[in-house]
Amino acid sequence: MNTVSVKRRGAFLLAAAALATVGVAGTAQAVPNSGSLWVGYGKSNTYASVKCVQLISNSLHYQTGYHTVDVDGSFGPDTYGAIVALQQWARLDPDGVVGPQTGNVMVEATKDSYNCYSSLPTLK
Repeated sequence: MNTVSVKRRGAFLLAAAALATVGVAGTAQAVPNSGSLWVGYGKSNTYASVKCVQLISNSLHYQTGYHTVDVDGSFGPDTYGAIVALQQWARLDPDGVVGPQTGNVMVEATKDSYNCYSSLPTLK
């Protein structure tokens, strides 16, 4: 093995050991669902995450008072309005962005019936 390969392998083993230690010791901090990006204007919206926001918004439209939106996976003014209405209903800062707090409300309010946990940022 050359020197570069040995260094890479050592770095990999060190990182793996650090992860294992944190997992075993249970000292890792709770972080938002890291597999999901925030949803909103100026964010890296994915088709799946926007579709989840639209599905959940539609299922909660009676509670939020906002009309249903097209479920097309495309972020636009209607989806933004639905997020703001949901945030107002949940007594969150109505910024029109689905971050961990809004994602939590959405997933918990629907008991994740749309299997959106992996597509939305959450606190759990």
